[in-house]
Amino acid sequence: MSTTRDELVNAAAHVFARDGYARATVDRVCDLAGVTKGALYGHFTSKAELAVAVVEQDAVELERARERLQWRHADPLQVLVDLGHLVHGGDRVAGRLVYRAPVCDEVAGELVAWWTRTARDLLLSASYRGQLHAGVDLDRAARGVVTSLVGTQLMAQATGSGAEERVAAVWRDWLPRVAPAETVRRLRLTAPRPDRR
Repeated sequence: MSTTRDELVNAAAHVFARDGYARATVDRVCDLAGVTKGALYGHFTSKAELAVAVVEQDAVELERARERLQWRHADPLQVLVDLGHLVHGGDRVAGRLVYRAPVCDEVAGELVAWWTRTARDLLLSASYRGQLHAGVDLDRAARGVVTSLVGTQLMAQATGSGAEERVAAVWRDWLPRVAPAETVRRLRLTAPRPDRR
């Protein structure tokens, strides 16, 4: 059941995606949600707080996506690849807010920390299965891949295109450093079809 707060967050995500954070207005969010400014200010004190709520909702959706992917795939490295495409390869409004709207700096740090923990957890599972080279430093590997993926997302935003292929290139370059060739060959490094997420 959708609440007014949910409708406002969804409307804000749409307006931020369409207009960008700087040009978006609370009036446009209210119009799209079909509520008054008073209703909006009953839930949020500012446009900045609304942007943070959009990013936080996205973080919840990413955790759900991780759970779905882990249920679907037995291979933790395939989960890592698919989640990497979902987090960094698409045109997610939260991703643009995190890296372009200064009001989201604190949430950006939390999101990068979540992604680094998630990458490390999946690498640890892969290590237990014997899928990684001996002696891989899991913390360093997780930080390295997240740094590469964040850089890829920033480059895609700066140039306006190519995120999906850039993410696939990160996987092609990075995975052989941590996993044997036969393991990497079994993985699909391109983005999953939308119905497979």
